[in-house]
Amino acid sequence: MDSLNSAVTFSDSCTPNKHHRQSIERQRSTWLSMEKTITGLVKKLNLSNVQLIASEILNQDLISGRGLFCRAVMKSQVVCPQLSNVYAALVAIINSEFPDVGLLLVKRVVLQFKETYDQRRDKKEMAAALKFLAQLVNQAVVYELVAFDVLLLLLGRPSSDHVEVAVRFCVECGSSLLEFSPRRLNEVVKEFRRVRGEVEEHVQVLILRLFVVRRLRFKEHRRVIDELDFVEVEDQVTHEVSLLHEICWESSVDSFKAESESFEHEMCSEIVIPCDDYDYDDDEVTSGTLRGWGRETLRAGDGWVRPHNVGLLEVGAVEVAVAVVWRSERKKTMKIGIRE
Repeated sequence: MDSLNSAVTFSDSCTPNKHHRQSIERQRSTWLSMEKTITGLVKKLNLSNVQLIASEILNQDLISGRGLFCRAVMKSQVVCPQLSNVYAALVAIINSEFPDVGLLLVKRVVLQFKETYDQRRDKKEMAAALKFLAQLVNQAVVYELVAFDVLLLLLGRPSSDHVEVAVRFCVECGSSLLEFSPRRLNEVVKEFRRVRGEVEEHVQVLILRLFVVRRLRFKEHRRVIDELDFVEVEDQVTHEVSLLHEICWESSVDSFKAESESFEHEMCSEIVIPCDDYDYDDDEVTSGTLRGWGRETLRAGDGWVRPHNVGLLEVGAVEVAVAVVWRSERKKTMKIGIRE
């Protein structure tokens, strides 16, 4: 890396081996601003603007704000359960970029159902939670196994309310169950036949309608409509969650937590290199590869490097943080921080 020496300058805001601490007040202000932004964006969501809202949410710090996102989406979905497929489409896009966010939301939706079931709350609350879960199954955010867990649990205690909710849930995600686990779906249908005589007449009618829908292979209840089919199959990240698993709500991520040091300031030294002096383009940066250090090549390590963002790279055995930033004079620079 000797070829860099003549072009390297230290950043105006930092010197080698010196740590910088953000003020707690500034962090809190940033957190509250992010909470307001995410909540406002989720409230604006509708069938026609899912991709636009998703792109704006992805500009937020979803690693630290994942609890805010999950809370905003779940609150809005409870208010408007008829838009569950729209909220699930938004989650699918976010999940393809930040799987930890999608997993947290799936866990919370499952816990929400378990709470309504265990505490015998109003069936409308249970139905709303399961409507969302069904659409998350349809969007391949979570495997269909959790749907079978839910159905067998509800049919194991065949009250009229439980069976009615189970029928509606099965219709909602039946297309996915038929496509990926037809044998298990057949077992569930047998369970519906078994409990049909134990429930009220209007629920028996619903069960008969389910049988008809099943014979028609759920043609009127598609997994995902074209308007909400945004994530390519190869980009989908599907989580495995079961009612048998121990699931944690992770409430600690819902509230502000001060960090003593920012990511950049974990670096023990930091330098700034004018990007114009090196042969690379934004496509290389976006893909995680950045060339221009003589014969050296930077390769993605713990995270992707994108224009105007920070990421971790590895150069041999050395970890470095790279950020492509815009300086005040509108010249693009590359900021490098090397861990000791």
